[in-house]
Amino acid sequence: MLSTPNQEIEGLLQNLAEGLDIPDHLYEDATLKYEDVSEFLAAEDSELRAYTPEIFPQGSFRLGTVVKPLTRADEYDIDLVCHLHLKKESITQKDLKEMVGRRLKKREDLEKILEPSRRCWTLSFPKQFHMDVLPAIPNIVNPPSGILLTDTELKLWQSSDPISYAEWFKSRMKTILLEQRAILAKSLEANIEDIPEWRIRTPLQRAVQLLKRHRDKYFQGKENKPTSIIITTLSARSYEGQANIVDALTTIAMKMPSFIERRNDKWWIPNPVDANENFADKWNEKPERKEAFIKWLEQVQMDFFPADAVDIRKSFDRLKPVLGEDIVATAANRMGVAINSSVPVAISIPQVPALADSGHSKTPPWDIKPSYRATMKATVHPRPHNKKKLWNLADRPIPKNVGIRFRVETNTPSPFKVHWQVVNTGNAARAVGGLRGGFYDSDDEGGNIRWEGSEYPGTHWIEAFIIKEGVCVARTGRKYVKIRG
Repeated sequence: MLSTPNQEIEGLLQNLAEGLDIPDHLYEDATLKYEDVSEFLAAEDSELRAYTPEIFPQGSFRLGTVVKPLTRADEYDIDLVCHLHLKKESITQKDLKEMVGRRLKKREDLEKILEPSRRCWTLSFPKQFHMDVLPAIPNIVNPPSGILLTDTELKLWQSSDPISYAEWFKSRMKTILLEQRAILAKSLEANIEDIPEWRIRTPLQRAVQLLKRHRDKYFQGKENKPTSIIITTLSARSYEGQANIVDALTTIAMKMPSFIERRNDKWWIPNPVDANENFADKWNEKPERKEAFIKWLEQVQMDFFPADAVDIRKSFDRLKPVLGEDIVATAANRMGVAINSSVPVAISIPQVPALADSGHSKTPPWDIKPSYRATMKATVHPRPHNKKKLWNLADRPIPKNVGIRFRVETNTPSPFKVHWQVVNTGNAARAVGGLRGGFYDSDDEGGNIRWEGSEYPGTHWIEAFIIKEGVCVARTGRKYVKIRG
């Protein structure tokens, strides 16, 4: 149990870290974009298809440690691996990279935002994020998930294993992750398996986010900035399962140096999933990088946990220059703490038209005699009838042009039939004559699935009716669907 002063600091750190998160709507947009790019790279007409392409995220997007860019001009960075099943002897780094680039250039909308970089191809989605697509092949000496990467400045293939690294990172917070998923599931009256891991942020993830942001500000305009992989690895090694951010960040900042090794007069931070890789190899080329890291870490402790950290308002003022005034002002606003700030608090949330007139909805044509129970669940997919589930439908708005799979469960004994009332509202649907309010059959042979697409911005609803011998014996109640523009 935290003391009262530490409870205030915990609330402060929690709100600061939440301000660093990629917003849900951008996370979902990024997920849709990378699913779209993945499908295009692996499509039937793709020259890559013969090599069984696998596309998956890596880095902070996979680890849950994404940090808001320092300025509005910057974008979130999302890393994807395009893994092709080719032998190293059968292709060069240059040819592998060009092969992936050729495919990306075959789609006009992608070619317009495509740029080459040292290791990858970068897709810059305006005012949202940029996506780095990294070509890779299997590393047969590090199965099953080791990969070899292209690098235009190096002759030898570079090795990596982002999947194993992410699993290792997750293992360092396994217990608290499960506990937090269970707590969120209970609060939402959902099953724990229905709570995606990306909805959870553990104290370890929060500590990494705060450290990375502090690093970005501390080294702004300076050299010798520590890499994110060093901060993340040392943080995960130092973390001891603390249940709150205060204790996690305190322990991590204190213990980090003890995991920096000295081997044969060289600094060494081993990759936890590849003992031969040294994340600190650049420190041996430039010793000032290690010195800069230690000085930064000392500053972290002074900034986050000074001896006189009692007044919460003073804590906000102290952290403004080291984390960014916008992040601190937003956190203070959430906590109801008045601070001096020249930055207006602006929380950007996509607007969704409210529930509009639904006078066009039909009246159920059956006698309603409730005798059984019926419930409805819904999941979001890249498009209608696409089996890949992206996330569960919740109260928050979803993007346009995705698929929604509705499934009804009932204790009504067979035989029965499910009818679905679909009601959309709002000016967008009305303007094109797209208002609906009638009843529809199920889309599957089992009779309990209905697919819809998110076509019109606005607030809409769907309800399932269980019909037995011409009578409605159960109904699910309305499930509202909010679609953002």
